[in-house]
Amino acid sequence: MPAAFEDTEPDLISLRSYDGPPSPGTAPLFRAARDADAEMGFSAPDPSFSRSPARYLTAEVRTLLHRWTTAAPSAPVLAAVVTARELGSSLWAVDIVVDPQFRSMGVATAVFETVGADLSSLPAPFGTIHGATFVGCSYGSHPASGRLARRFGAQFGGRRDRLLLPSRSDYAASRMARDPQPPFVATTDAGRDTGTPSVWRHFAESDATDTRLCITDADGSVAGHVRVGLTDEPHRAGLLRLDATTDSRDRSVGVVRTAIEHLWARGAVSIETSVDATDATTLDVLRSAAFQHDRSDALFVLGQPMSAGRCV
Repeated sequence: MPAAFEDTEPDLISLRSYDGPPSPGTAPLFRAARDADAEMGFSAPDPSFSRSPARYLTAEVRTLLHRWTTAAPSAPVLAAVVTARELGSSLWAVDIVVDPQFRSMGVATAVFETVGADLSSLPAPFGTIHGATFVGCSYGSHPASGRLARRFGAQFGGRRDRLLLPSRSDYAASRMARDPQPPFVATTDAGRDTGTPSVWRHFAESDATDTRLCITDADGSVAGHVRVGLTDEPHRAGLLRLDATTDSRDRSVGVVRTAIEHLWARGAVSIETSVDATDATTLDVLRSAAFQHDRSDALFVLGQPMSAGRCV
């Protein structure tokens, strides 16, 4: 374990920060949060979608706060974990995960009141990233996380819509399934991703094994790339992620249709996807396949302004 720095607020919170990802001792907290937030799509960042961070910083938050129905702890207990992952030059993704049993108790607010409106004022090593831009995701656009972000100076940076295709029967009745279907072919593609990466990929789920597909048309020309995956039983949900926007709506339809049929063939019961809320063409294509709006995630930015959909 690397050297850590302790900063204590008596009777409120204590912060233990260090270089590197969260320590093994935080695993129970993340498991509890993942179970509680399953419907919001919470999970650790997907390594197949995120570049390995050049640097990872962690602050463990312990507190003496407790509910009136429980006995006061004799010593501070782990209540939350703050992480910062380096995405690029002066760009970091920040997450704060609060143990479900400590939620609605002001733990996250106390952390930000301690550090102020600048995350770099956290104890070392966080203090070494002064002047950077920080991005964070409010899963499900949770009102409390949005209020907290705005309270401490973060600006709304964009929204992604999470869409659900409930079943094969819904798809079979859709406009996409009924329209003429020119042949497109899907082949596994291990090549490098093309195009400018979206900042949203740094907040993707990691509960499925993903495969990158290359979709070609009848002439053998590349129509687009997608990533597909399946969650575990008992409900095998297919995950569909478009790598880049295609050059026409017709080709987008072919790419989406081929990916959907690929997931049905692999045993998917339903299919989930997400798209930047400003991408009207892709949203229209997905709706034509009977995808329904499930929820939306909000992006917040603290520091220098940046494009919501792009990560440089």
